[in-house]
Amino acid sequence: MVLVGKIVKKLFTFFLILIMISLISACQSNNFNNTIKDKAPDPSISIKDLDNSTKDEPKIFYFDTEQKQSLFKVIFWEQLKENHYYQGEIKNNDVAIENVFKREDIEVGPLPKNYELAMTFSQKEPPPTKILGKLKDDRGVTHQWEQSYDIPDADHDFLINLPTFKGQKAEIALRMIWLNKDNDCIGVADKYFVVNKQ
Repeated sequence: MVLVGKIVKKLFTFFLILIMISLISACQSNNFNNTIKDKAPDPSISIKDLDNSTKDEPKIFYFDTEQKQSLFKVIFWEQLKENHYYQGEIKNNDVAIENVFKREDIEVGPLPKNYELAMTFSQKEPPPTKILGKLKDDRGVTHQWEQSYDIPDADHDFLINLPTFKGQKAEIALRMIWLNKDNDCIGVADKYFVVNKQ
């Protein structure tokens, strides 16, 4: 009976320590909710063709801003100041997508039948809290969606869930929203790109 009590006590202590470590690491990973860098981070967006990729030779297209394959626009990005938060729309993506690409000449990326569309930030950059997506296809149909920026672990990228669309080509606007722990908006930036079904 005494032996069982000691085992239960050790197990309880072990799980208590495990919970404390989890809470500490969660607080550290949420540190970015109260910190903002000098410059808004431009994420890397890539699309992987799952049908034609091999382990040694993945077929990936990168929507790079510098290579004119995507556009990046900072809407609001400030150092944290008392009562200085973004007052605009953070529940819906209000981008006038038809105006974004008017005078821009960007490379259209492929949209394979089976794909993974990933968004990544460097480890030094604060990831957004959520993504507000907007897609307009060449038939004029617009779709909107919202995703929390959740990554299962360090070995996986954040995957963007594009809605199904009937057109051949689509213009996409991803609005990234950074919130602090009080749900005040401390940053807003947009990533724009175009895809064409393969």
